[in-house]
Amino acid sequence: MFTQCDKRYQEAFTMNNKRAITIAALSFLSCGTMAMAGSTTNNTSDQEAKAFLSMFGQGPQEEDVYRTDRLLLTATGSLKPVHLAPSVASVITKEDIEAMGATTLDEVLETVPGLHVESSGLQYFSSIWSIRGIHTSINPQTLLLINGVPFTFNFIGGRYQTFKMPTAMISRVEVVRGPGSALHGADAFSGTINVITKDNFEIDGTKAGVRYGSFNTVDTWVQQGGQYGGWDLALGVEWQKTSGDHDRIIDRDRMHAFPPALGLAAYSKAPGPLDTSYEILDTHLNLRRGDWNLHLYGTLEDSSAGAGGAQAITDGNDADTKSLLADLSYSNDHSLEDWTLGGRLSYSYIKQDSFLQYYPPATYPAIPALAFLNMLGEPIQTSTDGGIETNALYKGFKDHQVRLGLGMKNYNFDRDQYKNFLFTYAPPPNPAIAIVPWFQVTDPSLIYIDQASRTLWYALIQDEWQLAPRWTLTGGVRHDEYSDFGSTVNPRAALVWETRYNLTTKLMYGTAFRAPSFSEQFAKNNPVTVGNANLTPEEIETEELAFDYQPSKDLRLILSLFTYKATEIIEITPAVPISQFTNYGTIRGKGFEVEAEWQLASSLMLRTNFAYQRSKNTTIDSLVADAPEMQFYLAPHWEFLPEWSLDGQFTWVGDRPRAKGDPRPEINTYELVNLTLRRTNIAKHWDVALAVRNLFDENARIPSPYAPGATDGAYIPNDYPMATRAVWAEVSCHF
Repeated sequence: MFTQCDKRYQEAFTMNNKRAITIAALSFLSCGTMAMAGSTTNNTSDQEAKAFLSMFGQGPQEEDVYRTDRLLLTATGSLKPVHLAPSVASVITKEDIEAMGATTLDEVLETVPGLHVESSGLQYFSSIWSIRGIHTSINPQTLLLINGVPFTFNFIGGRYQTFKMPTAMISRVEVVRGPGSALHGADAFSGTINVITKDNFEIDGTKAGVRYGSFNTVDTWVQQGGQYGGWDLALGVEWQKTSGDHDRIIDRDRMHAFPPALGLAAYSKAPGPLDTSYEILDTHLNLRRGDWNLHLYGTLEDSSAGAGGAQAITDGNDADTKSLLADLSYSNDHSLEDWTLGGRLSYSYIKQDSFLQYYPPATYPAIPALAFLNMLGEPIQTSTDGGIETNALYKGFKDHQVRLGLGMKNYNFDRDQYKNFLFTYAPPPNPAIAIVPWFQVTDPSLIYIDQASRTLWYALIQDEWQLAPRWTLTGGVRHDEYSDFGSTVNPRAALVWETRYNLTTKLMYGTAFRAPSFSEQFAKNNPVTVGNANLTPEEIETEELAFDYQPSKDLRLILSLFTYKATEIIEITPAVPISQFTNYGTIRGKGFEVEAEWQLASSLMLRTNFAYQRSKNTTIDSLVADAPEMQFYLAPHWEFLPEWSLDGQFTWVGDRPRAKGDPRPEINTYELVNLTLRRTNIAKHWDVALAVRNLFDENARIPSPYAPGATDGAYIPNDYPMATRAVWAEVSCHF
């Protein structure tokens, strides 16, 4: 049986075509399925039985498969083993992050089944986290938590544009796929990502490191953890800087899309490199004493704006961002019997100051209709949110664990603007634009958005009911009341059945919503995109079925099936001359994810996953643009000598459909191979690593946005190239 599987591996992986990847993935997973069948059928051959016994011995007994899964907090608010949690989730630990050599949160997330990371062509080249085919160009549908607290830029509703998070201070990343509004409220729509940072015990002294590599990339960090005067302290500072990959060449841009008679292509900087440079200072502080816990997270970031605001390659486009997230929490499980009482105060501040030169600086023809080519803008946004929450966990009822929560949050948005143009929206074909001396905009009728605020009140209840031996029913509901657009109620239910000692079955149902952001509602006087005050909240309803099977202590298999219906999805609707946010339709999606972890030998671990999704906008009868239908990930980790390890990553991303009306063919598949070699515990204090990314220098592409006004379907018709081959080296120490 296993000989046949090995032969199929060799045949599949030696095929020099894209289909080999899918065959190999299914072949690998079918081996696990055959192993399961071999453990239960009486019709196996002697050869199959011997192969099975050589791999698993006499077969797993209950005492041999004592499950020590990673613990998950995000699904219920209480720690649970992943296989018993009422959700489909992944937990990536600091050991995993170190082994794979991930330097940013994006690189960590790309390993999660059903989650695809790529850059947005409309939002400063910021990252999109597409879960099960659900995403938009701004991507607020995935909720990011830092130590359980939402980190949200209320201007756009999700992470701030250009957000990047280094990994040195990350303890673990919990990713829950599926709706989470019953516990976490708005924006936990397609999924929830909770980044949990290191505490003093994990640092335990002083740690420091430096990394240098391709594209003039520098990364250095220092951490301190210990107990001082009765306080537990964890402090981390990390600085990253890169000049970006100058081999990411854009061959044509928006300047080539104007009528040839104008001769504007001559002013284009294309062919030219895409600017992906950035610099970030990332800081974390955790103070804990008794029942009190304080977290501070701050960033200073200066990032380029990718292809800019108009899809034309220019110099000097950037975004400077300052952010602070603070939360003070209290948890007491000893004052009242059966009760754990808690509360949290939270505050977030994000200010982004962007400079945008929409088109290349030049002396253009003196034609009034071309005045827009000289536009310069400096929009400034300030997001300030504050919240208070009380919560309680009661265990006094037999077989029940009840969680209660009540909270309030206030969202405030302010803005400023400098520019050199006056813009008046007019129906097609042309808006009215006049170039004027650089000035600060103080007239509300001229500014790009008005000040805004909203208040949220919410209440939730959740019950984890052990309704029978090996059966747990988790049910919950949350009511949210917004000051500006009304209320919403979101329930959840999950039945977890320990079908056998080595098999868990989960059946889950949940709903979620997302409120329109301030920019989606109120943006105006903008030459690129305007808001829509008539938007309604996005809503989603999801059903999931999952099986978590561990046929032996060395092999674990997970199958997750899902279907969902998402309505009133908010997206930028391309139009000439100006795009607008609209509720553009209903999306129906379905698919599955298969995961496997196989300890092939004491020194060799293999992790792999395959994801399939098909999501369709039924309103316009079109597949969701830019979402890969299939993804495959393979990661062997080999500890070939004491203190030595070699980690490999193979990522295959399938075809991605274009937007309806886009005449370009589907975006091609791509394969990326990464390697990380690591030596630890040199002289008891030192570690070194060497890594290569995109080993075979694959010409992988990120989809550029559809533009109806472009004859080729897009202002950058040949899409955005991903980073070329990169190498880095690292030295770190621990005292």
